Amino acid sequence: MHGTFEPRPVRIVRADNTWTFNESELLREHWPDTAKLRKLLPHRTERALQHMAKRCGLIPPKEQNIWTGAQDKTLTRMAAAGATREEIATELGLTVIQVANRLNYRGINLTKRPPKSYGDPLVDEIRRRAFDLKMSVTDLDRSLGTRRIFTNAWKGRRIKATHIHRAVKALGGELKIEWADQ
Repeated sequence: MHGTFEPRPVRIVRADNTWTFNESELLREHWPDTAKLRKLLPHRTERALQHMAKRCGLIPPKEQNIWTGAQDKTLTRMAAAGATREEIATELGLTVIQVANRLNYRGINLTKRPPKSYGDPLVDEIRRRAFDLKMSVTDLDRSLGTRRIFTNAWKGRRIKATHIHRAVKALGGELKIEWADQ
């Protein structure tokens, strides 16, 4: 045989799963140092330590919100107005996760907000027209057969005229050039 074998750590298995008074006292004394508790109580898993700590009152219970009708009404109103989850959470005094879970539970979708202005009037108009037609910018790129041209638009980035022309045609528009002196 090659190499050496290291002995496996032996796990102590108890027939009884109940906690003794001494074990619970050790837990109270050394909580939350789970590394030390694992050495002192090798037959207890970390999950068992956490569970017993919660039962002993060492871990405070999770705050749970019970939704009221007024909160639901505010949630629905703000979601329809296009507010973000963060804005709704601040208004209701809840966490963003609580608001997101309630939106999901009630099947409420946040109203989409118009796209941000990027400084290029042609690109801004194309993105605005797609929004008015209830088309996402990703759907616009997909319909043009391009890969994230309008999705990845940002200030200072120039988009080729061919992409702009194809987008205007696809959205039912017409591209014209007008000269100021005529």
